[in-house]
Amino acid sequence: MNLLTDNWIPVELKDDLQRISLKTLLCEEQDFKIKTFRDDMELATLQLLVCIMQVVFIPDDKKALENCQHSPLSETDYQKGIENYLDWFDVLHPETPFMQTGTVKPEKGKKNWASLQKLFMGLPEKSSSSPTSSAFFDTPDEISAISIGDAAIALFQQATNGFSLGGVGYSVGLKGSMPLTTLIISDNLRKSLWCNVLSREFLIQKVPHILNAPLQEPTWVIPPHSKIPEEHTHHIGLMRGLFWQPAKVKLELINGEVTGFYKEAGTCTVKGFWLHPHTPIDTERLKANDPKEKPYLSARGDQPLWGQMLSYFYTKEQIKVVDAKKEGSSCALVVQQYEQIWLTNGIQLAVGGYIKGGSAESLAGRRHEIYSLAEGWQNNSPELNDLIDFAVSCQQRLSLAVADFVDKANTAFKDRNNDSPKKFTGKEPHFKKHLKANAKQVYFNNSETIMHSLLKEFQWHDDLKPHQKKFIRLAEKVFEQLVSPYEHEDKMLEPVIKSRQFLHNMLNKLTQPL
Repeated sequence: MNLLTDNWIPVELKDDLQRISLKTLLCEEQDFKIKTFRDDMELATLQLLVCIMQVVFIPDDKKALENCQHSPLSETDYQKGIENYLDWFDVLHPETPFMQTGTVKPEKGKKNWASLQKLFMGLPEKSSSSPTSSAFFDTPDEISAISIGDAAIALFQQATNGFSLGGVGYSVGLKGSMPLTTLIISDNLRKSLWCNVLSREFLIQKVPHILNAPLQEPTWVIPPHSKIPEEHTHHIGLMRGLFWQPAKVKLELINGEVTGFYKEAGTCTVKGFWLHPHTPIDTERLKANDPKEKPYLSARGDQPLWGQMLSYFYTKEQIKVVDAKKEGSSCALVVQQYEQIWLTNGIQLAVGGYIKGGSAESLAGRRHEIYSLAEGWQNNSPELNDLIDFAVSCQQRLSLAVADFVDKANTAFKDRNNDSPKKFTGKEPHFKKHLKANAKQVYFNNSETIMHSLLKEFQWHDDLKPHQKKFIRLAEKVFEQLVSPYEHEDKMLEPVIKSRQFLHNMLNKLTQPL
């Protein structure tokens, strides 16, 4: 199975699911759409395709890139481009299989075997009892076998955007654990891919050392530390960095399908910072230069993806706000190039990533969204910032009102149960924490739909009040939803009424001029 010649890309065309080759995708003008069984795998497929094209078909300059985006490649140009890379993208190559270590073999009793689902973050796996391995699914046999092409996508996603395959003794990718990915979306799949391929001219402008680094070969051709013992990020070239594989793994194949994989322990510590073109950077963390803290932006569990939206679309110089945290950001290189080349267009951006749990290698969830900004987005970060701040402020006022209700409800409950106040005291903190957490989760879950619809109709320099009212109504709706079970109790009616008024007053003040 070769990713440059065979039919492995899962797509949909006019409601027909099929597998196509990269040649078909780039040399024909069809309205293909990536279609997999999970949203994170769809974004991973898009990113894998972009990375292949970035290495194999890198355009020289802006004009060459625009030509590629405008018209399909000729078959001659395609064949010429892939000539020197065929061995590197062969998933079943006997010596250098794609993103694997050819020397990994089954140990006695298959002690080094891992279930297939370990490649898919959040799925429970037969070979692990870790609670983080069942973040999304209920049983360890959701997936027992997959095609070789799907396995290649999973290998790439795990290595590039996941965490380690075994905790201590195993390494994470160049971007650390669970970084965000942001990629441009265009009119069709072929055009979307080219919008995310950086020209040689742009790379020389932004990261020239990546093109001239001494190690360009991928890790499955030259393993980490084998040629340069103390490998540093400035040694790592474009191909090596985009397809960095920190794990020693080998797929298990039965009857032409992948059913699991074998792995060996072994860390590959790399010093320094490698500027990955698909992930926003926290420039404040980058300046801190803490080797334990990677500067790549990650999804946060305490807010929706739109809470960090400025970081997806703008660099520090473009964000004219007072908030120092928001100033310390830099959008991905693909967004920066898009702004230079397609200046007069709006922008549509796919954003996805995993949410870290309580520890560095635990998983709490996944987030994947597509955000669209109208033409003129490049110079209007303050307006977007104001909108985001207002939406977050509504949630904060909602939390204060819920806390106020709980405090008043506790007082009313104690007044009704003066004969046994201790009976209630133990439940009080849990009651408050639970209700506040519910308010936050319900508000943020529903806010994504509002933000998407709002951005579609948002015109720069508009009066923000009509848009602000949508978040005010959401906060009020969530409050009513949470307190409605209690307002029919005699003692609870007054806390409901007073807290409702408290919320109304706070939200009303948000829209008043300073």
